[in-house]
Formats: sequence, structure tokens, C-alpha cells
Amino acid sequence: MLLRHLALILPLLVGPATALHAQTAANQPMTIVVPYAAGGITDTLARIVAERLTERTGTPVVVENRGGAGGVIGAQIVARAKPDGRTLLMNSSAILVVAANLKDVQFDPMKELEPVALVAGLPSVLVINPAVPAKNMAEFLAYLRANPGKLNCGNVGEGGNDHQGCIAVANAAGSRMEHLSYRGLPPLDLDLVAGVIQVNIGSAAVQMPLAKEGKLRVLATAMAKRMPEYPDLPTLLESGVQYDALATNALFAPAGTPPAVIARLNAEVAAILAEPVVRKRIEGLGLLLGPSDVASLRALFQRDWDRARTALKR
Repeated sequence: MLLRHLALILPLLVGPATALHAQTAANQPMTIVVPYAAGGITDTLARIVAERLTERTGTPVVVENRGGAGGVIGAQIVARAKPDGRTLLMNSSAILVVAANLKDVQFDPMKELEPVALVAGLPSVLVINPAVPAKNMAEFLAYLRANPGKLNCGNVGEGGNDHQGCIAVANAAGSRMEHLSYRGLPPLDLDLVAGVIQVNIGSAAVQMPLAKEGKLRVLATAMAKRMPEYPDLPTLLESGVQYDALATNALFAPAGTPPAVIARLNAEVAAILAEPVVRKRIEGLGLLLGPSDVASLRALFQRDWDRARTALKR
């Protein structure tokens, strides 16, 4: 689990609360912008972090929901804010996909935002409608190879992890699938269970319960390694599909924020995620805990950004 990296970060925690408090005037609260509606995973994580930052630093930390344009509006608000550590963005890695697909709005999150801290990762699994005659990945790839274009793979955004994963699966079989985009996972799952689409690479937290009910069949995880909760479930990589991905939720700051401020915020988040109560709340959502050092997080998002742009070109 990502939390094992915590030991590498704890040495940074020398006086972070005091230093961070000194950076922020008592009458000027910090703001965490969530570029989606309230109630989702990203919003929930932001409120967990805001609550604990407020208690740890003594500075009020408020959450603002500024949705629109697939998360770009809220992200741009933060990108244009003063780079002093008072205005942050809580966003999922979906922002990289959306930004890569923009045509009329020029927004480059890799240049305009600075990664601060990884909060949680959302594992994904490959699931199929039970009507597809395949019990495992080998049988599924063989069926796909023999039936090019017969299966529909749903996604919640062109160029996203689920879309890229389906392309990789089809490539591994030397075949192709049709791709249908949805506005969200709930309507996608309705069609997946009904058989309108037959394949999806989606959130394990959502898809595994449906699989346990017999409504879907899970074949593999899109993680780089097997999920501890499901040790018998192979990865796509083990199955010959050259693809792995972990949807992430992380904090960002405006580009130009001083490295010392970024480091203190990163250390604060690491300390928050180490708290047993916080760990229990986040793991209860079916998520993997952060944290990650800033350099590793930047490399992770660069990889996802490059993948999204490559998928768009395809």
C-alpha cells in the first residue's frame, strides 16, 4: 500500500504545523477548491483534509465547490490564484484527461499547477457482462480476438484511464472494441448490467459489489500489482495487456508556489494520513492511502498526462 512510503516522508515533519501557521494570517483562511459538485469522492477527501488541517494549524481551511467543464473551471481558478499556499486544488487525475482533450480552452495542468500531495488512489478492475462467454482473461482475449468489433466497452470520458485500458486490451488481443462514452459511472453501469455494453475498466469500489451480486464478472485489476483485498485476481499486465493505471486524488497549488511551502503542505498531508481515524475513513471508501513525495507525484502525473495525449492522438 502507498502508506508504506510514509517512513520516507516523516522526517520532513519537523515543526510543519508551526511553520505553516506562520505562513497564513489568522484572518485569511486557506481554501481548497473542489472542481466538482459536493458529495463525491474528491469532495469527501477535500473535507477530510480541510478538517484536519484546520485543527493542526489553527488556520481555518474551507472547501469551495467550483464545478464546470469537467473540472477545468475550478482548476483554472486555483492556477490563477496567488502562489502563496493559501489556495489549493483537490482534484482527481481525470483533470489530465479533460485538459488533454480541450480544443477551445488552452489549459496545461502540468505547467499551471504544482503537485503538492497524493491523498488517495482509486483501484480499477476490468469487468464484463456475464453473458460474455469468458471466465478469465485468457478466455476473454480469445473471444475478443475471434469477434472483432462485437463487444462495446464503456468509458466515462474519451482519453480517460478506462478508455485507454480498453484500447490496450483490444491491442493485446489483436482485435478491436467499440467505445461508448457516458457522463458518469451510474448510467454506464446500468447499461453494462443490461448488456448494452459488455466491458468496462472502472472503480473497484463500485464494480466489485456488483460482481459479488452476480451482475458483473470481474477478470483483472488495472493496478501494477495485485490488490491485497483480492489476491487471486490477476493484473492486466500478468494477462499480457501492457497497461496499468491508478486513478488518483491529490492536492495542487498554483505554479510558482515556493518549494518550501509545497514541502510543508506535503508533510502536513502525510501526517494527516497517518492518523488512524483518517486511515479508517479513507480505506472505508475503498481507496488506497497516499502519501507520496512531490517528485514521485509529479512523475506520476507526467506519465498520466503523456498517456492521455497519446490516447487522444489515437
